[in-house]
Amino acid sequence: MSKPDLAIFDLDNTILNGDSDYSMINYLVDINLLDEAAKLKNDEFIQDYQDGSLDFNEYTHFALKPYLGMTQDEINKIILPFVKTIIEPMINIFALKLIHDHHDNGHTILLASATNELIVKPIAERLGINHVIGTKVEFKNNQCSGEFIPPSALGSGKLKLVKAWMKTHQFDDFSGVTFYSDSINDLPLLEAVEFPKAVNPDIKLEAISNERKWEVIYLPRI
Repeated sequence: MSKPDLAIFDLDNTILNGDSDYSMINYLVDINLLDEAAKLKNDEFIQDYQDGSLDFNEYTHFALKPYLGMTQDEINKIILPFVKTIIEPMINIFALKLIHDHHDNGHTILLASATNELIVKPIAERLGINHVIGTKVEFKNNQCSGEFIPPSALGSGKLKLVKAWMKTHQFDDFSGVTFYSDSINDLPLLEAVEFPKAVNPDIKLEAISNERKWEVIYLPRI
């Protein structure tokens, strides 16, 4: 019996109409766990991400600082309401249709996001996706240290983590593998798979996709 095909999905601006990391910081300001200055810093970081110039170390320290010293249970009490109230309305139903089509065809589905796993895992559970890659967060003595465990799941780091996941799950190579993403930051993994799909791509990814004859999918945002 042959191995089922693998469909990999990015999260932010691919499955979601927006960015979960960015939305999380603004949510933390709204519930008074961060001050208003964090929103301005958040805007700077999202611009760097969109430009493909994000300093991931600096950003991750910024994004994880609110959870410093917290246990997983304490963090969940913050993030689960966020998923319900903020993320739920951001889910693109047309992206869900793509996921369901792969599921109906018997394909394995993997969610691979640069966002930290504190956020990605609850979202994956909401989406019914069992296989998840996010940037791993370090815990010491069951408390968040505010650090991530390299590599990050951004750019070449995402490719490395996907390769490791594939090896663990007996996927020998990228033949028959599809990857959906909006971002130029995901170029290393898009170049590796057999079927790269640019979903509502940023300007840089759109240009490369057109040049290389990759499929470009424009999902409505409603």
